[in-house]
Amino acid sequence: MEERPIEEQLVHQEIIDLLKKSIYNYPNASRPTLMTFVNHPLKNKAVRDNEGSEYYPDIVIINTQTNKIVMIGEVETISSLNESEIGHWQTFTKLSPVFYLFYPKGQYSRMSELCKKVPLTGFFEYEKINSQYTVARRWPC
Repeated sequence: MEERPIEEQLVHQEIIDLLKKSIYNYPNASRPTLMTFVNHPLKNKAVRDNEGSEYYPDIVIINTQTNKIVMIGEVETISSLNESEIGHWQTFTKLSPVFYLFYPKGQYSRMSELCKKVPLTGFFEYEKINSQYTVARRWPC
């Protein structure tokens, strides 16, 4: 994984924060057994493959009763939306029954091309409108 430019690092963090606070705010009253972990800027929850290798996707949701992964989410920026990320995405699809990608608006054709190589559960695009980020589902691939 290459280092993002500083402007993109800020966007990346804002989107992760938005997702944690709004969409994946677990546990909550309707989903008390789910727990959301974010791995940016600090690594909080590793997911392991069968060989014991550790990965730190941006968002990990765990069922606290079974300790099983429910969802993995990965936020991409302009510079990280590329072929070199496909290996990570493929790993994440094997580690979780649900894997979502979040990408910047205006990159649908690029995302559509890349996701043909990875069996995503879904992907979402984000954009900034009047100093606020919004996230919208874009499907199918």
